[in-house]
Amino acid sequence: MKRYALIMLLLSVISVAFSANSSKVQSKLFLVGGGLESCSSMSIKNCNTKGLDNPSSLQQGKTTSFYQINSNIITLVDTFWPKYFERRNFVQIIRLLKKISHGEKDELLSKSQLRTVFKRYDTKRIINKLNDAEYYLLLDLLEQPVLAEDGTTRLKEKVLLEHSKNVFSTEIYQEFIALAQEISQKKTPKILVITASARDPFEAVDFYQAAFTQAGGDTSWLPLDATLNALIQQPGERQKICQQLAATRLIEQGSINREYVYPDLTEQQFQACLAPKEILESIKQADGIFINGGDQSLTAKAFVNKNGSDSEALKLIKNKLASNSLIIGGTSAGTAVMSGGKYNQSPTPMITNGQSNTAIFRGAKKNVLPQEGCQKSNSCGNAVLNDDLTYNASGGLGLFHWGIMDTHFSERGRQGRLAKLVLDTNTRFAFGVDETTALVVGNMNTTKPTFEVIGQSGVFVVESSLGSKKGTKVLSHYLTRGDKAQLMDKALTFNLASWKKQLNEDTLLPMNIDEVFRGEKYKQTAKLLCLTNNTNVLATSKWRKNIATIKIKKLSDAVSRYGIIFSNSVEKGYCSYIGYQLEIQPH
Repeated sequence: MKRYALIMLLLSVISVAFSANSSKVQSKLFLVGGGLESCSSMSIKNCNTKGLDNPSSLQQGKTTSFYQINSNIITLVDTFWPKYFERRNFVQIIRLLKKISHGEKDELLSKSQLRTVFKRYDTKRIINKLNDAEYYLLLDLLEQPVLAEDGTTRLKEKVLLEHSKNVFSTEIYQEFIALAQEISQKKTPKILVITASARDPFEAVDFYQAAFTQAGGDTSWLPLDATLNALIQQPGERQKICQQLAATRLIEQGSINREYVYPDLTEQQFQACLAPKEILESIKQADGIFINGGDQSLTAKAFVNKNGSDSEALKLIKNKLASNSLIIGGTSAGTAVMSGGKYNQSPTPMITNGQSNTAIFRGAKKNVLPQEGCQKSNSCGNAVLNDDLTYNASGGLGLFHWGIMDTHFSERGRQGRLAKLVLDTNTRFAFGVDETTALVVGNMNTTKPTFEVIGQSGVFVVESSLGSKKGTKVLSHYLTRGDKAQLMDKALTFNLASWKKQLNEDTLLPMNIDEVFRGEKYKQTAKLLCLTNNTNVLATSKWRKNIATIKIKKLSDAVSRYGIIFSNSVEKGYCSYIGYQLEIQPH
């Protein structure tokens, strides 16, 4: 008995020592696929209003943006319309605005009302011919501040996170805060939200501050974006340099007139420009940083200097991650921008644009970007189309170097574009995160990083390990809620959630599935294989008059599992699989 007691004591000491050694909380990446549908005064459709004590309370916040067309605003458009924009479009826009000004009352219009007015007077459909840069600049110049009842205070968007219809969206915010609590050992961790991914970086500030505050964070906005980073790099007198904020914002981000609509936020950015060291001090104090969605190329410009080097802010973020004192996350573009650095002695690119069907036939294009909406204005040229697959070969922020990150994944049928990018760039791994879903990366400072899926849907993983001579095949996996993976010795190992079981239904599948990359069709097609004993399925993808055959095949060692969970009274089924071959054969 004494020997047994001694053995048990030794075992308990070893267990405690191991537990203590392994309990050190490490930095993590929190990579969301976008599509976070949360309850706010600007998105009442996302609210479960039945649970609200006072549904009208949402009306007390900003519910819409306002626009106005009158002679003064037409003069503003005439003065600030960039000379490098299409001259013919400008002339027609001025004529259209004058026609509207003469025919309509001078009153504030919501965005839907503005569209109605445009439709009524725009007989030549000039609005539809504008590329995105022209269209959004026009909206900027027409936009008016939304004020509270006192007539002077800017009215803010109101958020009621707990009343969101989508419980998984709320869960994402709460999980991020929980990780920040772990690493900081604080009940209310300090969270910085960065809106640098947006063309208009001020539009979503109120929302993100409120959302992360309600999730449990001490939240503030860091006014760092492409504009501010460009001016931080300029030597000279700070006061004189920072007077260039508005002009630089038009060049760097294509937005204008923001001082009029968001005077408090633009002033906050001006003060940060005067004292850029305060930006670094805020990062030093942060336990968590979260980056919004939009355009990952804009986000990269906020953190990477013009000579390609890391900014002081990015260096500090990387140091905090290396010292296990920070959780950093992003959604949509805020996730895609994390790609970069090197893995397996090869650079990891950052995806910047593209659709699956176009990518299959035109391939991936390096270090170029189409002008958004250029096909509407016939200004794309022959080199880069609006839907072309493009990438930045030097990557984004370089915080996720194990592979390419992609977002809004299954919902937009992006399996084809990600597979094509892996093949064309000879990248080892790629990860496509679905909407309202997060890939949580742990052990990131080791050679054995871990990956866990939380949230509503799943993460599509691509491996370029099949060695196809013609570059037409990749290995794919689909991890869903509760699944985990680990990267060891340049290979992924998987641990699917124990509540998922194998199904082997005897069901005939369709002979051929058209346009498999349209919407969620690919996800649904692969799910048919996951749920049944079928081993392969054929499909097609089309671009203009071109057709490609798409084959999804279970390899001999493939694993398929299905399970159901109940979360906050919501029933959700998940199908995970490992080892499905995706083959793309353009004709």
